[in-house]
Amino acid sequence: MSGKEKFASVVILSYNSKEDLAECIPSLISQTYQDFEIIVVDNASTDASEEFVRINYPEIKVVQTGKNLGYAAGNNAGFEVAEGEYIVIINPDTVADSKWLAELIKPLENDLTIAATTSKILMYYQNDKINACSTINHYTGLTFCRGLNKPACEFDNYQEVGAVAGCSFAIRRDMLKNIDGFDSEFFLYLEDTDLSWRVRFAGGKIMYAPGSIIFHKCKLSIPPWKEFYLERNRYLILLKNFSSRTLLLLLPALIVTEIVTIGHAVLNGPKYIKSKLQAYLWVIKNINEILTKRHKTICKKITTDREFFGLLDWKIPFEQVIKLPMMSKTVDIVFNSFYAFHMKLISRIV
Repeated sequence: MSGKEKFASVVILSYNSKEDLAECIPSLISQTYQDFEIIVVDNASTDASEEFVRINYPEIKVVQTGKNLGYAAGNNAGFEVAEGEYIVIINPDTVADSKWLAELIKPLENDLTIAATTSKILMYYQNDKINACSTINHYTGLTFCRGLNKPACEFDNYQEVGAVAGCSFAIRRDMLKNIDGFDSEFFLYLEDTDLSWRVRFAGGKIMYAPGSIIFHKCKLSIPPWKEFYLERNRYLILLKNFSSRTLLLLLPALIVTEIVTIGHAVLNGPKYIKSKLQAYLWVIKNINEILTKRHKTICKKITTDREFFGLLDWKIPFEQVIKLPMMSKTVDIVFNSFYAFHMKLISRIV
């Protein structure tokens, strides 16, 4: 790493990630792009992660939060000490290709209208398969991995996308400051989607950079506690970012999506149903705080809801959540036919 002025700050949020950091950090030090600093934010790990970094990599900044703040607030703690013009977020359970950072930063250096970039994320244990090439943003707030399980050779086109994948992305420091970083209320999951929506509404472009390759030790599952965060945070995204008129136009699709998500909870058992109900209750209890955040977000909107809809998706990839192929295909036809029609209708009047 260069002793010159830092052009990028790479933030790694760690929670009991000592073994992963032992592989992730060397891959960062070996980058072809050298003008950057590394910041490890430790969320009160109990596996000596902090000591491992301080002893083996004394040049790395370490931020100790003192407790598990979650993904959103933990990364925000790293942003506070970052010196770079570009802020880069990377998960600890990843290994970066040597050109990962150079390819991620390149679009930002070449085009001032681009506010953020996101990587091609491949599966660590099956590196011939894709984990995510940005995320699929459904217009009802649901998110999915774009390109999941597709061959690694696909999705090779540099293009504008609707959202970053939180595992690996870069954002301009001034944009991050303008939108106030991550919303710490999210704690875990969909905070990258919320941040992306606010970037887009603030007038920034998000680009997918296929040459920026990283390998992720991903574990794709939805335990009951995760169901709560996914649903609660989806409601937060919608309520914070869309105008009242747009939410009214979305109502038929939102009702249908409740049928989909309630069905998912029922099929998975009582613990999932409880998580779904807890998401509803949380929103009701915190509606005043949500409306305050909504006011701040809407005041900063430059992009209209109609323009924003151009980067949202209507199709839900049911194969990512339903394990039975025939059931997945039937559900796909029934629900996605409705979403396609509804999206086409409201896109003209939103």
